[in-house]
Amino acid sequence: MKEQISRRDFIRTTTVAAGAALVFPNIVPSTVFGATAPSNRVNVGQIGCGGISNYHSSYLSPMEDVRVIAVCDAYKSRRDAKAAFFNKHYGGSDIVKAHADFREILARADVDAVIVAAHDNWHTPMSIAAAKAGKDVYCQKPLSLDLGRTKILRKVVNENKRVFQFGTQYRSMGRYRKMVELVRNGYIGELKHIDVWCRNVQFNAANYHVKPYGSTVEIPVPDDFNFDAWQGPAPMVPYTADRTTNWGGYHCPETSLGFLAGCGIHPLGIAQWGNKADDTSPIRYEGTGSVPKEGIFRTLERWDVMCDYENGVTLRVMDHETARDVVKKYYPAFKDDDGVVFHGTEGWIGNFDQGATFLASDQKLWKQEFKPDEETLYVSPEHNRNFIDCVKSRAETICPVEMGIRCDTICHMVDAAAQTGRVIKWDPKAEKIIGDEEAAKMLIRGYRPKWKVW
Repeated sequence: MKEQISRRDFIRTTTVAAGAALVFPNIVPSTVFGATAPSNRVNVGQIGCGGISNYHSSYLSPMEDVRVIAVCDAYKSRRDAKAAFFNKHYGGSDIVKAHADFREILARADVDAVIVAAHDNWHTPMSIAAAKAGKDVYCQKPLSLDLGRTKILRKVVNENKRVFQFGTQYRSMGRYRKMVELVRNGYIGELKHIDVWCRNVQFNAANYHVKPYGSTVEIPVPDDFNFDAWQGPAPMVPYTADRTTNWGGYHCPETSLGFLAGCGIHPLGIAQWGNKADDTSPIRYEGTGSVPKEGIFRTLERWDVMCDYENGVTLRVMDHETARDVVKKYYPAFKDDDGVVFHGTEGWIGNFDQGATFLASDQKLWKQEFKPDEETLYVSPEHNRNFIDCVKSRAETICPVEMGIRCDTICHMVDAAAQTGRVIKWDPKAEKIIGDEEAAKMLIRGYRPKWKVW
């Protein structure tokens, strides 16, 4: 979509211009032809300028082969501040434009790829619209509130041959990769069970304006905030002091599945990797859970669900409070955080707090050198870097769309099992719940037609 000039064309043009006469040699900076040349640079649009966007900004801004040229957010102050940050970094005043509507970014022919870092309810709709517009997509987690839309996303990404990166960056961290390689090569024996847990709604309760579960009192919308756009396809609800905050917003059922999906998706992605299950999901879910009966935070507050894979491996998905007594049996120093532990016939290995503590029943495993004939996994230097490299090479990212869909499906099934208290049977090939129409309806969301972009 951009006019580019190759090294060969450049040399041919300058040779003709010089004629047959000998002239002083042309000295051309290496950056004209190198990896950082404008023709090799990936132009990025960043959609969403809240807290998570700072993670992307910190990695993208130093990359010489990347230029963030457009940003968007429902808060004017946020998008203006982000544009100012990048303009200062790039040494200009109008290199980066702030947009009020993300569709303006998708309409720009000079944007190659987008970072979808808006709120949960927008992840899949924006990703579909971006892929349709010919943009490569880095989509933050969780993936979707509606499994019907994830099918559309898969179709659009594949048909348009778009590069897609799902934002579960644990797979780009070397220690997680080593752990999974040890599991897949049998160093804890035959894999039998996986424990996964994450923080629940109580984890950030001290930050809520109204405790325990968020203010229900409607207040005026800030002058610089387009609340209608922030809600997007989700139903319109009263704006309150806790509705769109950095942490509270993740627990409102109109726009989120809660921390089960927002945080649990990270260790679930590692669980799937270790079980070689990126193209499937567990087939049976049974457990318990509870939902708050006050405030605006009505996603799961507690959950404990056992999931059965077709290959016989079991997966237990818990909130961090439920997990304490379970995990302390083999890790007494348990902390209130997220974690994943693989249990085999000859031992266990896992992570206990978002990448900080990696332990095993035999700590010598971490020094294990793999044999030439053993399985090693995709090496990603860093998640944003992996995305940009794949945009340029057209290779598949470390967290492609299929992985994202299958992992996200587990969150939906656990939610259905915990809220209904019934056994949920899932057909991973047909991608539908078997024999429970009420639970199946939980997987599909209505939408406001004015924000239908898929």
